[in-house]
Amino acid sequence: MKKSFIFIALLVSVLALSSMQAFAAGQVPVMKAGAESVTADDLLFLLTQKTGGNEAMAGMVASKMSMEEKKDFLKDVGDLLLVYQAAQAKGIQFNPGVAAKLRWDAVNTMAQGYVEKLAAGWDMSEQALRSYFEAHRADYAVKEAVHVRHILVESESEARNLLLQALAGADFGELAARSSKDQGSAEKGGDLGWVEKGFTVPEFEEAAFSVRSGSLAGPVRSEYGWHVIQVLERRQAGEGIYEVAKQQVARDLQHSYLEKELARLRAETAFSFDESQLAKLGE
Repeated sequence: MKKSFIFIALLVSVLALSSMQAFAAGQVPVMKAGAESVTADDLLFLLTQKTGGNEAMAGMVASKMSMEEKKDFLKDVGDLLLVYQAAQAKGIQFNPGVAAKLRWDAVNTMAQGYVEKLAAGWDMSEQALRSYFEAHRADYAVKEAVHVRHILVESESEARNLLLQALAGADFGELAARSSKDQGSAEKGGDLGWVEKGFTVPEFEEAAFSVRSGSLAGPVRSEYGWHVIQVLERRQAGEGIYEVAKQQVARDLQHSYLEKELARLRAETAFSFDESQLAKLGE
């Protein structure tokens, strides 16, 4: 098995945060490296990280590894532990950058574990989802929107020239890719996707929502420059449909549960900040 330096880097952060010893868990260690012990559960955990957090996949990978591959994997982990202990002996953990990463990696890991434990008790049944949707139906109303492409340039004359080319039959996407200074959309032929009313600058919105599907608009000047606009599709406003919004409803319900827990924690914990120090941030 070839060593993966990316994997090794991942293991450094994982193992550096772990203070659990094999004997404390009552397991016979698979390997000892200096003061550190590694159990079969430790190895499966590391394989789980390597397979993107998929425990079932980690078990499958382990079952298909030959003894030679398992030994190579164990050697990689052992080498890593030796380097880790050498770093500890040199006091690397007290380096400000390393200490900050260890601290915030630990904070994130613990917070994620806490939320996952909470989430196991959240009611995410069909009935709970539908009840949340009904209580917040207005939030899922479909807003009027247009699917648009645009070309953004510096001058009105340039925008007018591009508009004339598009009206003459030139491919709008090619014009956008070649001429638009909005690189993010230029790479997609000027496509901005669906733009809802109230979510763009007034000048652009007025022009985009005033023409029919398949039509061109412009030149239009905004704070960003001059736009040539092509409206591909229009969507009328309407009531939200549960089946369409279900995934978003699930995310919102989870967020509401989390917000309730955060409100409880805020109420129970003293929280303050130094405004004068905050003002100096970035100076």
